[in-house]
Amino acid sequence: MKKRLGIYLFNGAEVIDWASPFGVFAVARRMDPELDVFTVGESAQTVHATGDLSVNPRYTLADQPAMDAFLLPGGIGTRAAQHDQRLISFIRNLPTETLLTSVCTGSWILGQAGLLDGLPATSRKNGDPSEILLPIDRLAQIAPSATIDRHRIVDTGRIITAGGISSGIEMGLHLLGRFGHDEDFVNTVAHVMEYEKQWEQTRLDRLIAVTT
Repeated sequence: MKKRLGIYLFNGAEVIDWASPFGVFAVARRMDPELDVFTVGESAQTVHATGDLSVNPRYTLADQPAMDAFLLPGGIGTRAAQHDQRLISFIRNLPTETLLTSVCTGSWILGQAGLLDGLPATSRKNGDPSEILLPIDRLAQIAPSATIDRHRIVDTGRIITAGGISSGIEMGLHLLGRFGHDEDFVNTVAHVMEYEKQWEQTRLDRLIAVTT
């Protein structure tokens, strides 16, 4: 199977959360055409991300596309998406070999699904003026049995969570490694993106806590 990353989109999904890992894979495909990245929506209707960016998902939940990893972005829309029982059911019923990943407040959805219980996990650590409670503190309320961690990437094996909005870039680079690419390949992708200096610093800000 191709190494396929599916990214879920919903109204109010933060653009950088999902566009960053999408962009990383788009660059990586120049060197490995077997990589594939695509969007998934609840339906075929146009999704309106933050900034009113309109996106047409390639697949719907009903299509049940085969994928090696499923990514949940954050954004204002997670306030509703975390209570979407159809989405929760879809996530819970994915094959066990499918990685479950999130960026920013996308981890709230994993928390609501009960998938972070007993695991370390992270979310966005900095708030904006409209937020009374920091997103990472809200995650602690949603998933009280999880261990809240402040690393940029937290990899527990099947479930991988990333911190704030820009950490979607690191999530994309990290997933390339999880998809079997070596360090030289990942570093080359970062170099092509002119992100090598940032990656050199942020790649160390990862908690690898693989459970068995």
